[in-house]
Amino acid sequence: MKNKSGMAKLGIKVVIWFCVITMFNGIADAVLDLFGDIISAALAAGDKGMVPVAVGFLFLRLALFILSALIFFLLIRKEIRKISERQIRENNLLYASVAHDLKTPITSISGFAKALEEGRIPEDEKNDIYGIIGRKSDSMNGLVDELFEYSQLGTEEYKAKPEKLDVCSLLREIVADNYGSLEEHDVEVNVEIPDAAIFVNADKRDLTRALTNLVVNTYKHNPSGIRMLVSASSDGKHCVITIADTGDEIHGGNEIFEPFVTENKSRTPGRGTGLGLAITKRVIDRHKGRITLDNNIPGYTKGFVVRLKHVV
Repeated sequence: MKNKSGMAKLGIKVVIWFCVITMFNGIADAVLDLFGDIISAALAAGDKGMVPVAVGFLFLRLALFILSALIFFLLIRKEIRKISERQIRENNLLYASVAHDLKTPITSISGFAKALEEGRIPEDEKNDIYGIIGRKSDSMNGLVDELFEYSQLGTEEYKAKPEKLDVCSLLREIVADNYGSLEEHDVEVNVEIPDAAIFVNADKRDLTRALTNLVVNTYKHNPSGIRMLVSASSDGKHCVITIADTGDEIHGGNEIFEPFVTENKSRTPGRGTGLGLAITKRVIDRHKGRITLDNNIPGYTKGFVVRLKHVV
């Protein structure tokens, strides 16, 4: 939610600048009022020589007002330009990353299609080629779907439908839905979820997607045979959800939640788009929650900790 963060910072700066300029004008007005009183007294005494001085004094006050307004405008314009340039850079990076992730499967599909058309594929290998084309197409569709969802979550028009949800029940459902894939990758799942319900106000579809992304990452971006922790607890004010594993370390910080940043630094095709965690963070942000990367969970290499407001 960088755009919203940038606009919030701009709003704070606008308020600060306004207060500073208003204070400066107040001090300047106080000083000028002293001279205004002297000029008024002289005019009242019939000193006609003070008329040009009085006119100049009025122009001075007007010039001070215009100068203050101009400075305020230039400061805001400079900050808006910085935000706009940063957004353009981020969008360019996004477009470049999309092109990068689409280029490989498109090239493969195009090559295989041409080979099939020219009859260069033996009959007994055609089914394998059709399967590869299908998987590459599914990969492209998945990227486009994730990009659409990420973009949609960043708009004001996207409205969540919050309801009272039991996080414990939701986590059990997510683990059960991914049980086959977890078993296939020989992931040992340690579930620490209380029997008692822990409620939050959330859009079920969005929160399911966000937490599913974290579970899927454990077997998608790690070697087989790791251990995974799925836990839920409450500190009274917040519901704390932890999904940790003993897989590869993640070096760095919150940049892992940016679009197209993955644990797989080489960005090997098929290892993920890097949009999963970005979508998760946008969902958590929209729910007024917080997600952090924690590399100090005892017994685990890394973990993602989600905090959402606990409701009774």
